Amino acid sequence: MPSLILLKSPDGVITNKTIPLDGDLMIIGRDENLCQIVIPHHAVSRKHAQISRSGNQFFIEDLKSRNKTFVNSKEILPPHRQLLKPDDRIKICDFLFRFHDERVVPSKNLPEWMTKDAPEEEADEANMTTIEATQSKNNAQQFLEVAPSERLRALLDISTNLSRMLELDPLMAQIAETLFGVFKQADRCFVLMLDDNGRPYPKVMRSRRAALDDTRFSRTIVKKTIEKMESYLSEDASSDAALGPAASIAEFKIRSVMCVPLANAEGQAIGAIQIDTQDRMKKFTRDDLNLLTIVGNLAGVAVDKARMHEAVLAREKEQKEIELARKVQLGFLPQTLPQVPGYEFFSHYSPAQTVGGDYYDFVTLPDGRVAVVLGDVAGKGVPAALLVAKLSSEVRFSLLTVPNLAESVGLLNEQMIRGGLGDRFVTLAVMVLDPSTHRLTVVNAGHISPKLYRAATHELLDAVSIDATGLPIGTLPGYPYEQLTLQLEPGDAITVFTDGVTDAMNPAGVMFGPEATDRYLHPHSDTLPQAEAQRARRIGERLVAAVRAHANGRAQNDDIAVVAFSRLAHSMPMGSSAASG
Repeated sequence: MPSLILLKSPDGVITNKTIPLDGDLMIIGRDENLCQIVIPHHAVSRKHAQISRSGNQFFIEDLKSRNKTFVNSKEILPPHRQLLKPDDRIKICDFLFRFHDERVVPSKNLPEWMTKDAPEEEADEANMTTIEATQSKNNAQQFLEVAPSERLRALLDISTNLSRMLELDPLMAQIAETLFGVFKQADRCFVLMLDDNGRPYPKVMRSRRAALDDTRFSRTIVKKTIEKMESYLSEDASSDAALGPAASIAEFKIRSVMCVPLANAEGQAIGAIQIDTQDRMKKFTRDDLNLLTIVGNLAGVAVDKARMHEAVLAREKEQKEIELARKVQLGFLPQTLPQVPGYEFFSHYSPAQTVGGDYYDFVTLPDGRVAVVLGDVAGKGVPAALLVAKLSSEVRFSLLTVPNLAESVGLLNEQMIRGGLGDRFVTLAVMVLDPSTHRLTVVNAGHISPKLYRAATHELLDAVSIDATGLPIGTLPGYPYEQLTLQLEPGDAITVFTDGVTDAMNPAGVMFGPEATDRYLHPHSDTLPQAEAQRARRIGERLVAAVRAHANGRAQNDDIAVVAFSRLAHSMPMGSSAASG
């Protein structure tokens, strides 16, 4: 009984599940009440396509589905019905089926790879032949009957060699060299790949003689081959009417030419192979095209495998670089918290899966003062981590060189611009605490305002207004930054954080947001006594726990850095600090 065999589902698993076609009309879709073949996937339309039987033949028709129906990579345009042939590939969204009909007896004594996926008839034209990229059983049989024994040996060698090679460039060169060895009449060979815009370019070009080193290939023929996913043969391209009136000029004295598409496992075009001769006495035949088409099928699989191998190696290399950058970045973060009588400090840093640009530091200044710095370098990856390293050294230099905080941040801005920030910038909050007077001087360079909790009034405020917030570091040379001074009373607390807190997402894609951040920074959200709830350690732990609970297992999309410090109430023990990783 004819059937559909499920070759692949969206998760990439090959199932080989068999679906018998035992009805005269079978509708394919996700609605189990309307369809005989149910595909429970959101991308599949309720009624996506239908397969109908007429006599001993089966036809498939798209039912005006949203994501279309494809047979052998060609879209089925409604109301057209496509006759199904054995081994036809049917693609519905990310589901790939094969039409199987055991009533058709395959050619005997042939390997499976030489008897798959072929049309039932061939074009017979004077100057050119077009056949489908996937060869028929009859064509493969005919090829073996007429091909010399050395061609069969060459074909087996090609299959063996291509299956062993995993590096793309040597593989391409091997394909070209092998084809030159098989097709003695060929003057030039191009192995072409498609760039990101879908335009073909020569990855490898070989010629018999230096005088033929012309890297221009026939764009007309290659375009026709790739667009139709069909192999092409012309005995005399200069007089081939199928190429258009300008062909004799544009095809660079090409006489006989063959071109076959290269496809990946999904049946999508990834390139083409063109072989041509410029000698009028040397012509390619239908048997040559049959052989080249089979080689093209093998080469397409090999190229696809080599690409996947290179992608795996690239990911492994990138991951190693990210791990190294992360270690470097963590090395610039402080390992201990300040020990300041009457104050408690807290810090937390949680890196995302990719390296980000979050940075914080504590800098000891003259006269017992302590600078608290937290910033975020625009961008991610290794470049952002390198800028964090530069920022760390420049911050310390500026704070220790210039006593006035606003002028110090201005110097930092100049140093970073001269150092070559490029199109990047840094948002930065810098605070200097004088524990002898309990005064806090603040400069905000484009960062989220530090949050100030006032114990006396139980208010949570922005420590720096929008009007007093300056431009990010690296934005404008000579920019004058503004500083302001706050008086910290017993129980008051300051918290500063990066946007990894507010931008943290849950599995549904909902951000944590600034309102939730303010709610958990306020001691009233805690069940502990007020005096304990307003301490820096408790504020930081409460906020970090809330962000993790909101994420509910979803991976971080950005680094999270939180720094808090509080002036202890008179009844609290002095000098306690806490850190969290």
